[in-house]
Amino acid sequence: MRSAKMFVFHSLEFQCVNTTCTSYVNQTAKDVLICQIACLSSLQCKAASFYQSTLTCRLFTDALLQNTNMLANSNVISLIVQSGTRVPPVSTTTSTSTSTSSSSTSSTSSTFTSTSTSTSSTTSATTAWTTTGSMSVARYSYAASVLSNGKVLVAGGYTGSAILNSAELYDPSTGNWTTTGTMSVVRKSPQASILSNEKVLVTGGYTGSVHLNSAELYDPSTGSWTTTGTMSVGRYAHTQSVLSNGKVLVTGGLSDSGYLNSAELYDPSTGSWTTTGSMSVARYGHKASILSNEKVLVTGGYTGSVDLSSAELYDASTGNWAATGSMSVARYSYTQSVLSNGKVLATGGTIGSVSLNSAELYDPSTGNWSATGNMSVARDTHTASILSNGKVLVAGGETGSVSLNSAELYDASTGSWTRTGNMRAARDSHTAWILSSGKVLVVGGKNGSITLSSAEIY
Repeated sequence: MRSAKMFVFHSLEFQCVNTTCTSYVNQTAKDVLICQIACLSSLQCKAASFYQSTLTCRLFTDALLQNTNMLANSNVISLIVQSGTRVPPVSTTTSTSTSTSSSSTSSTSSTFTSTSTSTSSTTSATTAWTTTGSMSVARYSYAASVLSNGKVLVAGGYTGSAILNSAELYDPSTGNWTTTGTMSVVRKSPQASILSNEKVLVTGGYTGSVHLNSAELYDPSTGSWTTTGTMSVGRYAHTQSVLSNGKVLVTGGLSDSGYLNSAELYDPSTGSWTTTGSMSVARYGHKASILSNEKVLVTGGYTGSVDLSSAELYDASTGNWAATGSMSVARYSYTQSVLSNGKVLATGGTIGSVSLNSAELYDPSTGNWSATGNMSVARDTHTASILSNGKVLVAGGETGSVSLNSAELYDASTGSWTRTGNMRAARDSHTAWILSSGKVLVVGGKNGSITLSSAEIY
């Protein structure tokens, strides 16, 4: 290891990367500190660049003299070793820093002295995440709900090799998971809703060969499941919304016969389903939100051939759908959140195979969408959670095929995003739930080909 002074350049990239300057190491790093440590641990390293969207660290031997000729790139933090001497390894990392502004690039540079090892007190943002108990089995594409007793139910899902019918409960008071009753059938990508009687309705999903029309109820008081009425058609990657009258609206998805535009209603008082008006277009992987006027806004998704930007409104009083304003871009694998001001925030997702960093707002009073601030990183299959302060926490996801551990906060009052601490693990296809304490529980998901059982709290 060595102790060294390093200059830090935010939002700048070595111009020689595009010409004569070739990195001798490209590696994955969960944050800029790990990239810094990698450079300080190598005698060859004279400079490093950390790419925030892909969590890539590039180490250079010949970039030291290039710092006066740099390119703007908001995705990059570049570091240059100014001087250093080899010292024996030590067990801690300490740093001090001073910052100056560069008016020509609107970036900052810092100098700091560091002795590096496995721990550090230098990060771009103080981490706000803590690990908690892990599930008994790794899973993603599962159903989950926060129960009235504050526990979190996780059911079904996929391990990466097997579809599950098992379920387990997270207890925030202990941070532990316990197994509970098993569903009657394995389900990948089912949907779950809490009913007015506090039972959990789980519907549909995929067995690996059949798209399911079956539904079952979880009773928290007994920890057991019972079957209930079946839907008119099997559904996978559908939406499920509890209406003000207590009925549950299910829309779209994929069946054995193809992509669906149909919708139906579950009545908890009878345990039966009835069909209702159909959407104007088949949708799979779309989003649904209940507005303050009690209408249901359904947006985006995939028809089987194209990603959608269109949106429509379901009126429970009539059972009919009406078109409303379209998003500025088609979205799939995105998030949709109803803000305290009644507007709806859509973030990220994909169009084709391209991940998005854009976000936009739907105004129910006008039926129109408007652009708002962009996230710092393009992401899809992420989560969005509305905090008690009204801000929206977006966490994880993937960009391209790279899973992310980054998180950021959206402030509706300014329309802007700020980075917050990184998760302990990069993950996509996970879920996030607001606990009674106001904290956010993030569970499972996957990182590339690795399925996760871990959980953490923000």
